Amino acid sequence: MPIFSVKRLTLLTFSVVMTACSSVSTLPEGLKLPQAQSPQPLTPMAELAAFTQDDEESDQLYRLGAGDRVAVQVWDHPELSGEHVIGPDGRVTLPISGEFTLAGLTREQAAIAINQQFLTYYVDLTTTVKIEDYASNRILVLGRVARPGEVRFGMGAPTLLEALAMAGGFDPGRSVSVAESLPLTRCAVFRGRDQVIWIELAPLLMGRDLSLNLRLRRNDVVYVPDVEERLVYVLGEVAKPGAYPLTLEMSFLDALSRAGGTTRSAAEGRIQLIRPSESLNVQVNLAELLSPNKELNVALQTGDIIYVPPGLATKINYALQFLTPVSQILSIYSDIESIRADRERRLLSQEADRIKEESDKLKEEQLKLEEQIREQAGFE
Repeated sequence: MPIFSVKRLTLLTFSVVMTACSSVSTLPEGLKLPQAQSPQPLTPMAELAAFTQDDEESDQLYRLGAGDRVAVQVWDHPELSGEHVIGPDGRVTLPISGEFTLAGLTREQAAIAINQQFLTYYVDLTTTVKIEDYASNRILVLGRVARPGEVRFGMGAPTLLEALAMAGGFDPGRSVSVAESLPLTRCAVFRGRDQVIWIELAPLLMGRDLSLNLRLRRNDVVYVPDVEERLVYVLGEVAKPGAYPLTLEMSFLDALSRAGGTTRSAAEGRIQLIRPSESLNVQVNLAELLSPNKELNVALQTGDIIYVPPGLATKINYALQFLTPVSQILSIYSDIESIRADRERRLLSQEADRIKEESDKLKEEQLKLEEQIREQAGFE
C-alpha cells in the first residue's frame, strides 16, 4: 500500500472519532428548575392531646403485674410468709388459700387483699407486701435503635426519650449518619389494640417542642422505622461517582461536594441535572451556580441524576486511545510493505549481478574467440 494512502486512512479515522466525541445531545427547551421539596410534616397537636389525655388521671402508684417478684410477710406466721412471682395470668399461689390475683393492685391493696384471704383461716393478722423485683413495668422498643427489645423501668413511668436512651439511641446504619437522618426520623407509639401516634423526633431532640416527650405506659410499643432509602446519583467527571442518600433540603452543590467535586477534565459549563420522575433535563453552569444567585442552587428530589460530562481534553485522550490500536495495525502493515519492497530490491540486485556475471563471461569467451581467429589467420 502506498505511504500516502496510510496517512489518509489515519487522518480519516481521527476525524471520524473526533466527530463522534464532539456530538452533544441538545437539551429540551422550556424546562423549569426543580422546586425545593416540602419539609417533613409535624406531629398534629390534636392527636397528641387525645393520646395523652388520660395521663394526668392515672395515679403514680406502682401496680403489680406479670413477672414482678413480691415478698409477703405475715407477722408471727412464717408458714404464710414467702416470696412469689406473679405469673402471666396475674396470679400467685398463696399457702392454704390457693390461687389469688395480684395484677393491677398496688402494694397496699395487695397487702389488704391477702390479709382478707388469710382471715378465713386465722384471726388478728398483720400482712405487708414488699416488691423485690420490678419486672412488669416494661415497654418494647423496636426498629432502628442500637439495642432493640424489651426495656424495663422501676416505679416511675418512662418518657419517650428515656425509652430511646435505654435502647442505646439511634442506629444510623451504613449509608447515613445520625445528623443526616435526624430530620427524617420519626417513631410510632402503639398503645393497646386501637391507639397509635407518630412523633417527629427532630423538634423534640433539638428542644423546640418538649411536649412530644410522651410519658409512656406499661406494655407500650415504640417503633423507629428505617430511614427510607432515598437516593440521588452523581455520575461522570467527579472524584467519587455513585449513589448518595438524599437528606432534607439537599441542594445541587451538596450532592457535588459529597461526590468530591468535579475533576480537572470536567466540562463544568454543561453539567446536566436529570429528573426522570418529571422528565426534566436541565443544563447547569457551575460558574453561575457559585455566583451569589442562590436561586440556582436548587433542592434535589429522590432519583435525581447529576451528570458531569467530560471536557475537550478528555475527548482528545479518548480519541488517541481509540487510535492507538489502529495506528499499531497501520504500522505493522507498513512494516510488511517495507519488508516486501526490500525483498524485491534484493531479488532485482541479485538478478542484475547474475546478468553482469554472464555478460563478463560472454566478453571473455568473445576475447578468446577473437584470439583464436587471429592465430589461425597468421597474425600475432
